Parts: sequence; C-alpha cells; structure tokens
Amino acid sequence: MVPRVAVVILVAWALAGTAHGAPARDVIELPAATEPVPLVVILHGDREHAPAAAARWRAVVNKRGWALLALECPHELGCKDSWWQWDGDPGWVLDRITKVKAEFAISKVILVGWSGGASYLGSRAQAWTGVDAIVIHGGGMAPSSRDCVEGPPVYFLVGDKNPLHKLAISLHDYFTGCKREVMWDVIKGADHEREASALTAKKAGAILDWVVAH
Repeated sequence: MVPRVAVVILVAWALAGTAHGAPARDVIELPAATEPVPLVVILHGDREHAPAAAARWRAVVNKRGWALLALECPHELGCKDSWWQWDGDPGWVLDRITKVKAEFAISKVILVGWSGGASYLGSRAQAWTGVDAIVIHGGGMAPSSRDCVEGPPVYFLVGDKNPLHKLAISLHDYFTGCKREVMWDVIKGADHEREASALTAKKAGAILDWVVAH
C-alpha cells in the first residue's frame, strides 16, 4: 500500500469532518508519489456528503497509489446536499481540480458521480472537456442542450429497475449521438440500492482499468 500524506496548502478547503455540527468538507488524499498519478474526483449523492463518497472508492484508489478528491456540494453557494438540485456553475468543480493540479503532479483526471452527483455531471456534460474520463454511477441526466462537444469516454454503471433509469438512457443516447466512447454497464433487475452495492472493489477496479485504457 502506498503511504498517504497531507497537503497543508489545501487544508483550508480540503479537510473532512462534521465536528460541532459544521458542514462536511471536501476530502483530499494524495499518495507519497514521485511520478504523476491519476486523480479520481468524486461527487456525492443526494442526502450524503463527501466522506461517504470517498469511502466507496478509497480502497481501489489507494491500492493503485492514485490521488482522490471527494467534493462537498458547496454550502456557501446555496447547495444543501444535492448536486443536481443545486445545478451550479461547473467552474466551481473545475477550480477545485485546478488547485490540486497546481500543487501535485496529476497525469489524468477521472470524474465520478454517484446518484445525484452523476445526474449533475450529465446535466452539465459539455463542461467536462478538460477531464480524461467520466463515470456515471446510479444516476444520469442529459443536458438541456444537445450540442455536441469533443470530450472524454464515459462509463455507466446503472440498474434497469431504478425508477429514473430513463434519464440515464437519455444521457447515454446523448453521448453516443455525439460519438463519445461509452461503456453501458447495466445491472439487470437492479434498483437504486442495488446500484450502490454493485460497486464492489472488483467492479471499481474494472471501471478504473477501462477508463485508463480508453
């Protein structure tokens, strides 16, 4: 296992915790690496926070010696606990990524969303041209504009019994219509709860292997 170190310069916005009723903050974990590594950036689902989102991916990211950044939907900009309902400027997300890249050597950026976080990524699909891959897990929502832009490959991990599965399909159709490379990984008979449990360590590893390869 690669040892992990704290990055003091980012501590003002990157510390996790809810002590004394304070809102959760971003979670950042960086390896003690001498070469550039991929950065996995995670957006949490509705009614949860960045630490829970980080926990889903921590083991597989840590095993690879990669960097992890789980973002808390910004309370200071009016977000409560739902990325898709906030629907704010994606520049806020990109700015957080830029801060990490300015202080740590990053080779690739993989943007991951779970549930409402995934729907936010989809609804702002044209904004993510500067990242290297997108992972849509248990969510998805097509952008209001169908204008195509060049962008990264997209991996979907979704269940066909999610009541909002049709929204994931619409996002899939948007990406394929724009000639993006897409992996459509559908869990047969899976509702939202089973979509969550489908992200085993083995599956998370396979997803990261796919996005790096593409």
